[in-house]
Amino acid sequence: MGKGKKKIAPIVTAVLVVLYVGPLVVMMAAAAGLMGASDAAAVVPFFLLYALAGGAVILGVLCAMAQRLREIDGGEEDEAKKY
Repeated sequence: MGKGKKKIAPIVTAVLVVLYVGPLVVMMAAAAGLMGASDAAAVVPFFLLYALAGGAVILGVLCAMAQRLREIDGGEEDEAKKY
C-alpha cells in the first residue's frame, strides 16, 4: 500500500472530528455571547469551558494527525509490526 493511501484515514478522521466538534464550539461561544447580563454570571463560564474543551479536542486531533502523517512519511508505520 502506498504512502498516499495510508494518509487518507488519518486525514478523513481529523476532518470528521473537526466538522463534528467545530460547530459545537461555535454554538457554545455564540451562546455565551448572547446571554444577557443577569444570566451571564453563572452560565457564560460554563459555556466558555465547553468551548475551550472542544477547541482542545480539535487541536489534539490535528496534532495527532500531523504526527501520524510524519510517521507515514518517515516509514515508521511498519516499525510496530516488528514487536
